[in-house]
Amino acid sequence: MENIIAYHCAPALAGIKPANIVAFYKDKFPNICEEIERLNLELNCRGIYFEILCECDKRALIMVYRRKALEAALRNDEVNAFLLSHGYPEKGSINMYIEHLKKRLEKEEFPHEIGAFLGYPLHDIYGFINHKNEGCILCGEWKVYHNAEEAKKLFKRFDSCRKAVAKKVLGGQTLAQVFCAA
Repeated sequence: MENIIAYHCAPALAGIKPANIVAFYKDKFPNICEEIERLNLELNCRGIYFEILCECDKRALIMVYRRKALEAALRNDEVNAFLLSHGYPEKGSINMYIEHLKKRLEKEEFPHEIGAFLGYPLHDIYGFINHKNEGCILCGEWKVYHNAEEAKKLFKRFDSCRKAVAKKVLGGQTLAQVFCAA
């Protein structure tokens, strides 16, 4: 499980992105709740949190986030106004935002505003919500509608981070060892 988290969530774990999400099949990871609880016990002291956003019989969707980075991202005035337009509380706490996101994930239509939690540029979130594939100029970590060069640089940075963290975990280190070193 830590190998999968290391690969898919390295940018959030390393603090270069506020959050990442990853899905786990419960048949392969039947103790997912206990594992998430263990990771929180080990890594909350470093500001790294693991949250089950939603689950069904088959899968669990986990958000890995840096609490301070996510709070800062969601407190941005433009992002806050965007989330307010999707029913989120005005200037709410991080826990209130996450609980509202969980409720939105229970709906039939996927809440694309999740991009704000994941650190996607607001103009790209709007682009995806309003245009889907039309006008997309680059696909990578997200669909890019503006400033492809900046997005390419970020995608490369995320990829380098992913490779470095995954290498350490595949080499035998735990996430706690990688991110709790003094």
